[in-house]
Amino acid sequence: MNVHEALDAWQAQYSGQPPVGFMLRFSHESVWTRIHYLRDSSEPASIEDDRQTASRFDAVASALFTGTTVLVLAIHLDPRHEETADLRELGAAMIAPVDGWIQALDEYLPGSSRAEFVATTLSWQRGCLDRVWLAVARDRIGRIAVFCPATGDAFCPYGGGADVFVWGSERRSKLGDRFRAWLPSAGMPGSPAKRSVSGMAIERS
Repeated sequence: MNVHEALDAWQAQYSGQPPVGFMLRFSHESVWTRIHYLRDSSEPASIEDDRQTASRFDAVASALFTGTTVLVLAIHLDPRHEETADLRELGAAMIAPVDGWIQALDEYLPGSSRAEFVATTLSWQRGCLDRVWLAVARDRIGRIAVFCPATGDAFCPYGGGADVFVWGSERRSKLGDRFRAWLPSAGMPGSPAKRSVSGMAIERS
């Protein structure tokens, strides 16, 4: 599957929403799970802390994606100050943003009108994004999303955790059981129940 085909699948699955986890929480809450990595300490994170976070990113993403083709999407808000080389080495190339993405992002992300969008597809294997995960953990890169066209699942990490969108209540429950220690103390967000709120995506049976 090429990038354009995978982007079409993203658009169909996520109703034209841009690949930003905290925005997808609102439109796709029923399939959302939050993995929470924030430390209790108020001290700045060490490189070892960040490596642990990157390792957790890889563990959860690998639980979702191993053996599948995924689309890796990145939004570079300021490529001059972001670590972009690792994505380029994976074959990521600039793409034109999908219609409506810039407008949707403008309210939430400063400088989104100047953002660069890059994407690539790859066959997922554990460790394939290790250096990218570390850049995310250290807040040295813009927004990242990994999407599986076959399942519709998406993994959107940020410095303190990840927004994970898993389709199918049983699969979502299994993921929560497996990574229970990394869930927020309030429990697993998202609801397997179908919602009728206007404008909110409903999980299909």
